[in-house]
Amino acid sequence: MSYPLLAFLALTVLGLATGAQAADNCDANQASMNECAGKAFRKADDDLNQYYKAQMGYLKTPANKAALKDAQRKWLAFRDADCLYRNGKPADGGSIWPMLDLQCKTELTRQRAAQLKTYTECRDETSGCRQ
Repeated sequence: MSYPLLAFLALTVLGLATGAQAADNCDANQASMNECAGKAFRKADDDLNQYYKAQMGYLKTPANKAALKDAQRKWLAFRDADCLYRNGKPADGGSIWPMLDLQCKTELTRQRAAQLKTYTECRDETSGCRQ
């Protein structure tokens, strides 16, 4: 192996380790705060999708599936519009805007995931749950 290739590989590994370390330090700078906010949002979104898919798999009629799909699409539009209302436009927010937007979306996504979770836990028709 040639020295330049070895040096390149060593710097790449060092750079990845340093980048991973900086990404775990959410207070290092605005970029790291934005990255951490993105990780929190992806986790909340994964949870939301898990409960949505579980409920969709449980629903028996095409009409109920279409109703949930429609509600979810409208909820996503609401979430995004509400966060835009709260935080303003990206061009007006500076470098902190992505973090604020992601924090807002994370908060609302967690709330929606909790709603969907209650649907997945509501399987007894005598309890008054809407299927």
